Amino acid sequence: MRVRSKRMVPAVAAVGAVLLTIAAAAPSGATAASHRTEGHVTGDAWVSFSVDPGNPLRRFIFDVHGNPYKIVDGKVYFGAAHGTVRFDHPTPDGHGGTTHNWGSIEVDYLMTAGPVAVISGKSNGDLGTPKGKRLSLTVYDDPRGDRYDRLGFSWGVIDSTCVPMGLGPAPFTTYKSGPGYKVRAAELPVVPEGTTPPDLGDPCPPE
Repeated sequence: MRVRSKRMVPAVAAVGAVLLTIAAAAPSGATAASHRTEGHVTGDAWVSFSVDPGNPLRRFIFDVHGNPYKIVDGKVYFGAAHGTVRFDHPTPDGHGGTTHNWGSIEVDYLMTAGPVAVISGKSNGDLGTPKGKRLSLTVYDDPRGDRYDRLGFSWGVIDSTCVPMGLGPAPFTTYKSGPGYKVRAAELPVVPEGTTPPDLGDPCPPE
């Protein structure tokens, strides 16, 4: 039996309230992030998923840009990103070779802060995932170098029955090979005084 959390909506409502104070809390330093109008996550790497020791390799390719929300006609709307995440889960083909199983996500949400990003979007219906199902990922672009980068995905080790926009797991996989990932952070868009908060319905409505 599916148990739905009664605490989720208040938590999201709190996010909406916090948005109205962002302008006052934003740092004034002239950092690189403060000059960007949107965040960026790009790159390509193979990572190791330790929960599947017999076949641990996964490949993720990111081309994602944007913000977690936007202001339109004086109102906050969540989902202000664009781009695609492609991923490959190779499996043995039974003849000594490998079958590459590709999936993709159309992204509509991106939040960046320092070297960390949370990405959310909808499945294109690949690899048995229903088309339109929300999926989330996290990326850690380690300042020490690409080989320390990490990544997490919502269909890995958490209950993926309901994945609200903007929530993702800790980046639990480890880098194996490839160019690595780049997170270019942007400050959250300023929310002017008097802006209407976002509509906050149940993020996980009954099916």
